[in-house]
Amino acid sequence: MKCNSLTRNLQPTTYNLQPSKGFTIIELLVVVAIIGIVSGIIVASVSGSKAKGRDAKRIADISVIQLALERYYDEKRYYPTDLSSSSNSDDLSDYDSSVPTKDSSGNDYKYSALNADNTATCSNDCQSYHLGATLELANGILDDDTVDEDNNIGFIGTGLVYDVLPKF
Repeated sequence: MKCNSLTRNLQPTTYNLQPSKGFTIIELLVVVAIIGIVSGIIVASVSGSKAKGRDAKRIADISVIQLALERYYDEKRYYPTDLSSSSNSDDLSDYDSSVPTKDSSGNDYKYSALNADNTATCSNDCQSYHLGATLELANGILDDDTVDEDNNIGFIGTGLVYDVLPKF
């Protein structure tokens, strides 16, 4: 009997070689790293698109203000001294109800009333103006804009200013 029990203990044991269900830590880390890289690329491209959209809105707002200024000039034969209604008897919104006063970031649009030869700031019967907005992104179209610092009609600051003069 003893012999029989010894042989029974010497029999090989079998192991279950079936793979366990689930992922290894390495597989999970690789997937998380890939998701992080892809989401970083998407966030970077979307934030640039949003800034471009806000800049496009600023440029469109400048066009709306410019049209309202031209309507104002057609009726009065001069431009207002500033864009706010507090110093004018007439508000630009009387000429276009959608005239914006601030951009999407809450900044005022830049405006200077000028004399007829665009050389100095005007305080009465202004015959010209300089209108602009500060953009968020550099734009190749604006690279040729010049700032006339001597005559004080340019908007000094960053090179990201979109500015216009009257359409004659």
